[in-house]
Amino acid sequence: MADKPITANFIVTREDYADSRAAAGKLATPPSELMLIRVSGAALLLCCFLFLLFLGSDLQRFLLDALLGILGLFLLGWGRMFPLWLRARAGNDYDENKRLVEACSFSADEKGISIERPRYRAQLPYAMLAGAYEDKKVFLFSLGAGASCFLPKRCLSGEEITRIRAYLTSALQKKFQQEGPQSNG
Repeated sequence: MADKPITANFIVTREDYADSRAAAGKLATPPSELMLIRVSGAALLLCCFLFLLFLGSDLQRFLLDALLGILGLFLLGWGRMFPLWLRARAGNDYDENKRLVEACSFSADEKGISIERPRYRAQLPYAMLAGAYEDKKVFLFSLGAGASCFLPKRCLSGEEITRIRAYLTSALQKKFQQEGPQSNG
């Protein structure tokens, strides 16, 4: 016997929109790219210290070394700063475009998801999704070509989160990504 579909009705808030944009950015950034940025930052910091140690300390070299050090620290922290930047930008977009304030209806079962908004309606089997991503606050469903939809976890119970996670894990396998330890609500 099939389980009863999971349903959620919500209005997109500024926080929901910011969370979805941050999740979309994390989904679009491969881990290898973040590792390359971190390694570059560490290399710049190492160069900074080596230059300070071996090339003397006149004012011009010190300023160049300081610039290398600052850039190295920036690149080392990029993985943590990137989602914050995306959230801030999404918050500004939300404030400027009140059209983003929409009522949404969402349902999920073992076959797929259904989304209904004022200007959009879709019933998508899991096979049609380009991918899915879960972090602490949202489920993000990638529809391909830069299009996505999301479901805030604040609308779901712990049992519903577990069921959606099971549906996505079973249907999408490697196309379903999760960030860190997940909470159920």
